Amino acid sequence: MKLFAKLMIAVLILAMLLPFTILKGPDGKTLLSFSDFSLPDFSLPDFNLPDMPKMPSIDMPGASDGDLAGKDLFYKWYDADGNVQFTTEPPADGIEYTVKGFDPNTNVIQAVEIPAPEVAPKNDAPSSQTTSKPEDIGNPYSQESIKKLFEDAKNIEKLLNQRAMDQESALN
Repeated sequence: MKLFAKLMIAVLILAMLLPFTILKGPDGKTLLSFSDFSLPDFSLPDFNLPDMPKMPSIDMPGASDGDLAGKDLFYKWYDADGNVQFTTEPPADGIEYTVKGFDPNTNVIQAVEIPAPEVAPKNDAPSSQTTSKPEDIGNPYSQESIKKLFEDAKNIEKLLNQRAMDQESALN
């Protein structure tokens, strides 16, 4: 059995080397060469993203420095086919557009406020130092606040679904 396994391994190695050595194609060259093999390119593609404009330019209609200062600007306009376009650059001259500024630092969900610990009045007499336990601080994630968070998330989902339906009806 060991002899058979050794013979099979030798036959497989020989079969793998035949296209590189003995077997020739119609042009007289070997069927394969080691130069036919190369490693794949593992590099990531270069994504060139445009810089987001931060300050409005003077020629934008209805934009004042106080309204859009420090915000990411998007332009909404309609192309020749009537399709809505959103871009970070204003469209060509003669096309009506609107400008909308979005603050990139705005949170959608408000943070949970932890109540400030009560400060005990200081006594003149030295007292033994006590460490606060985690259960003494309290839990900012009460059942009511979590239920409110889920209700807010569902309301946001409803609002987004309604907006999607409005957009779909406007396009049709």
